Amino acid sequence: MDLSKSSKRSSWLPFELVEEILYKTPIKSLAHFKWICKQWYALINEKKFMYKHIDLCEKQFIQVHPHNESVQLFDPETQALSSLQGPTNIYSVIHCDRLLLCQCWRNGYTPEKLAVWNPFLSQVEWIKPNNFYKKDDVYGFGYDNVSRDNYKILRLHDKTHIEIYEFKSKLWKSVNAALDSCVTLWYKRYQALSMNGNMYWIAQRKKGNSKTEIFIQSFDFSRERFKDIGCSVPLEADCIVISGFKGDRLALLRLHEGENIEVWVTNKFLHVTRPDYLPTRYFSFPTYFIDKKTNKIKLYCGQVDVKTHYIDVNVSEIGDGDIK
Repeated sequence: MDLSKSSKRSSWLPFELVEEILYKTPIKSLAHFKWICKQWYALINEKKFMYKHIDLCEKQFIQVHPHNESVQLFDPETQALSSLQGPTNIYSVIHCDRLLLCQCWRNGYTPEKLAVWNPFLSQVEWIKPNNFYKKDDVYGFGYDNVSRDNYKILRLHDKTHIEIYEFKSKLWKSVNAALDSCVTLWYKRYQALSMNGNMYWIAQRKKGNSKTEIFIQSFDFSRERFKDIGCSVPLEADCIVISGFKGDRLALLRLHEGENIEVWVTNKFLHVTRPDYLPTRYFSFPTYFIDKKTNKIKLYCGQVDVKTHYIDVNVSEIGDGDIK
């Protein structure tokens, strides 16, 4: 692209229209467009523009490959699957405002490092612990309502020893927030979600009658407190996946062999027929989102070939669009 010609053409348009066009421009293109002229550079670097672009951009799937610990990005519109170059040996990822909190492992067993990675700007920041990371550490990623750009990392050594790392101070601090002793957080790839600065996990609680219930456990980074979300899900399932809906609502998808797909959305329940070809064997790792325009579920399911370790991708659009 001839940037000088593009700059001249853009001067023919009202700047408000240029701004609206840039809001809908893919992030990778913005990285090049900001060099077109000083006005575009200043606009694209503004925090207000960046956060609005994040809120308006089309959703994509981020996938951690379970064998080589690489991260892949899938665009449901173009059907393009691309690998992202960043930290290696990634075990799990939490996404917040295009930043990825990556838990990295040594030899697949020992936790080695914690990284915050911006794959679109090719930037990685390694977070040093106060002492050392442990295999069973559980993490959260978000921000408080005072300053969206002051990102914070929650680390649970155990249910009583909890720390928060602040990006501005670059320091860990202990917090007085204990997790209920009967609660276990399911921190496995797709069972955690960061949304609007708060953290959400699929959790399991042991009850007095020896039964177990599944629910959503949240952490508020502004109040530095845990909170239960009243959404109890049947325990019998091959897979339970958490996602967001319209930026401020939670959704749980439940897959169980031989049954229909079930999706709980806060304040609404949706039940849809399961496609026959949807794989649910051990090596499947589904994730999904609900399209805010059509209200249909876009379900991504990667099937790993155990011999070649390549991924076959199925993307299904299902549902009647009746979520309000």
